[in-house]
Amino acid sequence: MILKKRLSRIITFIISCVLVGAAVFQSLYIVNRGYSREKKYYASVDGMESADYSGDLRSLYDRLYALSNIYLRYTDKNGKFTCSKPMEKSVRKALSDLELMDEKGKIIIDNPRDFEYYASFGENVLTNTGKSEKELAGEYSAELTDGKGKSDPVSPDGWHNGNTNWYTTNYGMTYFYLGYSFQEGLTYPRRAVAVFDFDTDGLDYYTDEDGARIYYKLDGTTPLPERKYMENAEYSDREAFEQFEHDRSKNYFIAGDRNDEQKGFDNDTETVFVDDISQYTDTDLYMIYDENSRTWTKIKKSAFTKTQGDSREISIYIKPSDALVTEYEALCAEREKQEKESVNSITYLIPLGIAGIIVGIVLLFCCGYSAKQKKFVLSLPDRLYGELILGLLIGAIVSVCVFIGEGIFRNYNDLSEYYTTGTLSILEGSIIIGLYALGLACLITLVTRLKCRSFWKTTLTGSIVSFLWKKFKKTAAYIREKHRQRSIRHIERNAMKEDIFMRRFIRRTVIAVAAEFMICIITIPGDLWGGFVFLSLAALAAYIFFSMRDHAEIAGVSQQIAEMSGGDYAPRTVSEMSPAYGMTNNLNNISDGIRSAVDRQVQSERMKVELVTNVSHDLKTPLTSIISYIDLLWAEDMSPAAKDYVKVISEKSERLKLMVADLFDLAKAASRTDLNNENLDAVILTKQVIGDMADRIESSGRELRTDIQAQTAPVMAEGKKLYRVFQNLIDNALKYSMEGTRIYVTLRNSGGYTDISVKNISAEEMNFTPEEITERFTRGDKARSTEGNGLGLAIAKSFTEACGGTFDIIIDGDMFTANVRLPITVQKTV
Repeated sequence: MILKKRLSRIITFIISCVLVGAAVFQSLYIVNRGYSREKKYYASVDGMESADYSGDLRSLYDRLYALSNIYLRYTDKNGKFTCSKPMEKSVRKALSDLELMDEKGKIIIDNPRDFEYYASFGENVLTNTGKSEKELAGEYSAELTDGKGKSDPVSPDGWHNGNTNWYTTNYGMTYFYLGYSFQEGLTYPRRAVAVFDFDTDGLDYYTDEDGARIYYKLDGTTPLPERKYMENAEYSDREAFEQFEHDRSKNYFIAGDRNDEQKGFDNDTETVFVDDISQYTDTDLYMIYDENSRTWTKIKKSAFTKTQGDSREISIYIKPSDALVTEYEALCAEREKQEKESVNSITYLIPLGIAGIIVGIVLLFCCGYSAKQKKFVLSLPDRLYGELILGLLIGAIVSVCVFIGEGIFRNYNDLSEYYTTGTLSILEGSIIIGLYALGLACLITLVTRLKCRSFWKTTLTGSIVSFLWKKFKKTAAYIREKHRQRSIRHIERNAMKEDIFMRRFIRRTVIAVAAEFMICIITIPGDLWGGFVFLSLAALAAYIFFSMRDHAEIAGVSQQIAEMSGGDYAPRTVSEMSPAYGMTNNLNNISDGIRSAVDRQVQSERMKVELVTNVSHDLKTPLTSIISYIDLLWAEDMSPAAKDYVKVISEKSERLKLMVADLFDLAKAASRTDLNNENLDAVILTKQVIGDMADRIESSGRELRTDIQAQTAPVMAEGKKLYRVFQNLIDNALKYSMEGTRIYVTLRNSGGYTDISVKNISAEEMNFTPEEITERFTRGDKARSTEGNGLGLAIAKSFTEACGGTFDIIIDGDMFTANVRLPITVQKTV
């Protein structure tokens, strides 16, 4: 593995940040330089992309729209009004209020940029050049045709809603809503106007939300205003209320009634308070009072109708001057050239940034490795809570995305007044590199935790769950232990009657309770507290005396249990009148059961060994004959094809012979009937096995590396079996390891044990568990394309356990590790 030392990984981390930083700093400088050019241009040039230009264009557009809809609608080709005199007067007044007509009736159009314009309503035209609409239409022209169009093709915020509302009524009013341009930088003093086809002199009026002045009559020929427009008016709710049907037998008090209007109320009659008279009146009616006839007139509101107007007859074309167009096109060409140069410059920096990211990725593969311990270990930063690291990583990623996506241009606009382009680029780049370094550091610690399989353990959630789980298991174990200690095994209902100890306990307890009860009855009513205390203590002393006497006999049961735990299952005899008789009898029965189970187990193991021995012997006899006849066949003169057949038979018979021998050895190891342990040195035995298999290792094409960290490792084991264990493990690694890889054999002493491990990288995907692979006839090669019978690891495990050791398999991805642990024996010096 590369980058084994921490110092080399720190240097690699710095290199990654430097490479990415160089690309980021230079890219930000190029981007900010482009923003600087744009800002300088907008500050020095009043062109087609400026806000003033867009404002002037929209202002002219709105004025032409208003003139087309209001002025050209009511005039002919010569500018003479074709409407009635009251309507003409109202139109002139509306145009004057909108500052589109002077006192002499001349149209006023403010055009500071000398736009060429054309506006028409039907056949009526208003233009300053005499050109037709086709001549003014173009790429940079603002247009309105058929109710749709564009008001500013250059500025992105200059689109105009051409579908402006206007409507006519059946009582002589026409209402024009002049659009949305009046919310900022008002083009007109108001957003809507109304014109009337009747004389408005002396009429009352109100102003609506859009600033339009609405005149109305009180004779029922026009609608009346709503109450929100008539705050200072007086309403005759009482008189209007009396015009509608209601229960005359009740007193109705209407909100707004004066005190003198209540004087006629009958105090004995029910009074009803009316907050809203619409509950009793018709809300679809206007109530109008005629002073002359002193009568009320009811007029339905639905009698007054509105008809939506159509603006599709209006056409507007506004074209900028040729000088402005030429200047704008030159600017676009220069901008495109600069953008290409910037893109090309940044393109050259992309490999530098990618190289830095690749270096960071390589660092992720190597992080966490300890050259001293030769494995992945956790450092101090890796022990911080994982939630904190994940939060910092997500925060860094989001911050970089937001900063790059939206913040660069905004930061430039906010800070360009205080910093130069270079200084601002360094400031922004430092922020991004800091976030990159933080994110890479977070990824390194997270990957290290995954490699060490400690991700869950190093999180706050994992710590809490682990703590609670430990507490839960401890509590559950405590409850089970208490239940086990207090429970009585398999006692029948009549056991309570036959158990002398229990009978005595119940009898003694009942007598004690009854005695205490009698003491309370005798002493407490007469306030004989001294007698109460004395008699209670006497009863308690008697209870304790008899209980301790029974306890002394029960102590013998504890002694019997201790003897059974030491392996002594001899029965114990006590008197039938003893309180320990029932428990002693149960323990005697348990001892008999244990002896019977042990005898059956021993007998079963002997039968198993005998069976395997007999089967092996029965198989060896025909196998020996087959092998002998194969040797005779080799001496015969045979054809090449026949020799190939004999060769196959010979190989398969030898393999069958080895399998029978393995089965025999496995059965004997499981029963542990022929175990001859002796003092051995595991270091010498390991080296001996490797030396004996040198030819096998060399022919396999694999390279075997050893790491023996002990001078000696004295163990108590049978030499042949332990030799077979090491031989099977190395042979298994040679069979199933990937071609061209190394096999590692390590031996070290730790904590009174010697640990021997064999590691290799598997050539096949290991779709099995450690428990499955150590079963008999289980092979890692599912296709069974390699030699072997699936007994090697099973024999190694059985032999190891027979020698008093432990055998474990660890699977980590494609890494296969077999561990053998044997207790070290203490050498006695003479």
